[in-house]
Amino acid sequence: MKLTRIRIEQLRQFRTALEIADLAPGLNLFTGPNEAGKSTVVAAIRAAFFERHRSSSVDDLRPWNEPAAAPTVELDFELDGQPCHLAKTFLARKRCTLQIGRESLDGEEAENRLAELLGYQHAGRGASKAEHWGIPGLLWIEQGAAQELREAVGHATDHLRGALNESLGEVAASGGDELLGAVEAQRNELLTEAGGRPRGAYKEALDKEGALAAELARLDDEIARYRERVDALAALRREHAADEAEQPWRGFRVQQQQAEARLQATHELQAALAAERQRAAQIESRAGLLRAQLDGFARDDQALAARGAELEAARQASAAATAPAGQWQSRLEQAGRELEAARNILRLARQRDERTRLARDAEAARRQLESAAAQLREADAAQARVQALQREAASAAIRPADLKTLRAQARELADIDIRRGAAATRLSYALEPGRQIELGGQTLTGSGETRVLAATTLVLPGLGRLEIAPGGSDLAALAARAAELADAQGALLARLGLDSLEAAEARELAYARLQNELAAAQATLQALAPHGVDALRTEHAALAARAEELAQALGRLPAPSDTTTELLTATEAEAAEQAAAQSLAALREDAHRAQLAAADARSRLEAAAREHAAAQALCEAPDRAERLAAASRELTDARAEQAALATRVAELERQVAEARPEILQQDVERLRASAEQLEKQYRERRERLLRLEVELQTEGARGQDERRAELARDHAQAARRADELRRRAAALDLLLGLLRDKRRALTRRLQAPLQKHLNRYLQLLFPQAILEIDEDLTPGPLTRPSGAGSESGAFDALSFGAREQMGVIARLAYADLLAEAGRPTLVILDDALVHSDPERLAQMKRVLFDAATRHQILLFTCHPGNWRDLGVAARSLAALRAQ
Repeated sequence: MKLTRIRIEQLRQFRTALEIADLAPGLNLFTGPNEAGKSTVVAAIRAAFFERHRSSSVDDLRPWNEPAAAPTVELDFELDGQPCHLAKTFLARKRCTLQIGRESLDGEEAENRLAELLGYQHAGRGASKAEHWGIPGLLWIEQGAAQELREAVGHATDHLRGALNESLGEVAASGGDELLGAVEAQRNELLTEAGGRPRGAYKEALDKEGALAAELARLDDEIARYRERVDALAALRREHAADEAEQPWRGFRVQQQQAEARLQATHELQAALAAERQRAAQIESRAGLLRAQLDGFARDDQALAARGAELEAARQASAAATAPAGQWQSRLEQAGRELEAARNILRLARQRDERTRLARDAEAARRQLESAAAQLREADAAQARVQALQREAASAAIRPADLKTLRAQARELADIDIRRGAAATRLSYALEPGRQIELGGQTLTGSGETRVLAATTLVLPGLGRLEIAPGGSDLAALAARAAELADAQGALLARLGLDSLEAAEARELAYARLQNELAAAQATLQALAPHGVDALRTEHAALAARAEELAQALGRLPAPSDTTTELLTATEAEAAEQAAAQSLAALREDAHRAQLAAADARSRLEAAAREHAAAQALCEAPDRAERLAAASRELTDARAEQAALATRVAELERQVAEARPEILQQDVERLRASAEQLEKQYRERRERLLRLEVELQTEGARGQDERRAELARDHAQAARRADELRRRAAALDLLLGLLRDKRRALTRRLQAPLQKHLNRYLQLLFPQAILEIDEDLTPGPLTRPSGAGSESGAFDALSFGAREQMGVIARLAYADLLAEAGRPTLVILDDALVHSDPERLAQMKRVLFDAATRHQILLFTCHPGNWRDLGVAARSLAALRAQ
């Protein structure tokens, strides 16, 4: 396939037509900066082939801001030696035509024929995608996608295999694919595809065999446990009979009773010991109280002496505190007189300051009142101006709808007049001198021209009459419409009180002017009275009342005396008054402290006298000597009784220690626990014996041996079935591996032509390198010589630039394979190889030049300097657009 002409119109930035003619059968180089339209040309070619002309998913082809555009692509090309012409229009005028030689096709039929010839398919719904593009999607490299090879090859694999099958028909005609598919299907029924694990009937057989084996093992365990419990039942019967005969717990009960009797005797000794200890504690407490009583008598004597000394000290302190109290009275009276004089001066100074402040405020209020009165007058005038303008504007107002109606009527009347003039009959006349004719009651002489707008009679003197009816019914309708409009316009003008449209427009201008003046007047009023004239009037009244109030307050103050001007200032008078008050307060505080000190000294003296009298009365009580002697006698008796009790307590402690009550208590607990344990074992053994007898009788009735025999039979059958399927799965797996090995050998024979073409280009870029081909015909590992021998790596592990170069090489090899099989080819490179260094780019130019001898290549680039040595002339898209 070779393109000869491309024409694009109303597609993206090509609003006007762009035509590229005289395309070479080999290399074609197109240059232009970014957004010059290179990718748009490629997109147009893709749309012409891949997109349905009726598709609604190609809005991206429409130029910006041109919703009515109809993107159009026309292509002239050769296919199998026949000239072809394809024209396709999208969106606004959807159309597709195809001319192949002498055959013409339209619409969907033309699109399907192209898809069949070039090896691609159309999308069922929506825009075309990569999975539909087939061979063109592989050979037409989009901008920035040269390195993305695997997906493009995957979408074109079926077409490539078809080309290979045409080249090697005798190899590919084998029925091995059907056999391989059948064996693989049968093998996959028994084993998973990935890990070869059992599945389906094979897995079910294994699961059944495992379940039966587990059930058989479980039944064997139950039978073994049954036999163990039969033996345990015999042992339990022997043990139960021995305990029932001996009853060993009875002896422990007798020993327990004896130990409890000894423990009770020891408890009685402990009770006696506790009673003696309690009596000893009571005697000790009584002796302590007696000692404390004797100590109290001694402390009373000491307290009497101390109270006497304190009484004498209190008398001296009271005399010292009472002496200065009388000195404070005269000082307090003098400070009071000074404070009263300072307060009188402060009162006069404040009156003077208040009179001055009121006079100042009254003057300020008078000035504010005058200013407010002037502002109120201006505001009243501005308000009157606004009201007058509002009345004037109201009288000059005209509704926009009425004016719009008048203008529309005038336009329609003018249009009707034009249409009547165009439809009227033009009558040109040239009369002989002295001759005349009469038209509609008007006499015409000489020469001239007139228009006949309605049915009119033309009188030809001496000849007769002509009835002229120009324009037919259209002219009459226009006349009727003109009369109707004139009546409506006159009615509207009469309602508005106007005589013409010009007067209405003049009123509109006057109304606009009045509105502007009204806005200015309202702004002036707003500036003078932001809150309204009434608020301004209220403010004026408030200021007048304030001025009157200040004048009255000034009149109520007493007249100033002659000495007023000689007074201190209010601040100085306040400072003097505060100093006098503070001085008086300090004197009062000092006098109060002196009074408190004297009162406290008197109180202390009185308290000391009371305490001394109480101590003296206590020591001189009549029965004090008798109580002192009695306390001494009782303390001596208590000490003697304490000694006797100590001897008895020591004896009882010795007896309790020898009896060892804690050991006796342990003996009682041990013997009781032993007897209870033996009785408990006897009862539990009897219950276990009865329960085991019942369980064994129940299990013996199940027929476990018969059940085991049935399970063993079923398990053997399941094991045979599982083994049979195991052998079948292994055989199928082995057979599938052999068939796949055979298929790989066949695939290598199929890949040989593609490998040949790929190696042709690869040696130009990587001498002595080898690129393997996968089963899906995609490039595999690359092996190339290195300093240490050779190195190998996956295609995806190469650098971005190397993958881009290998992507172009691989596509050229696919093109060679397709051309060899008689399939049409066209290679498009949109800004490819931009990541190649100068040395690699030079090698790629050799590759492209070689491939151009067999294929047509369209190369688009924004770096024209990189391709000057390609051997072909570059064509600038900007220059083509300017043609």
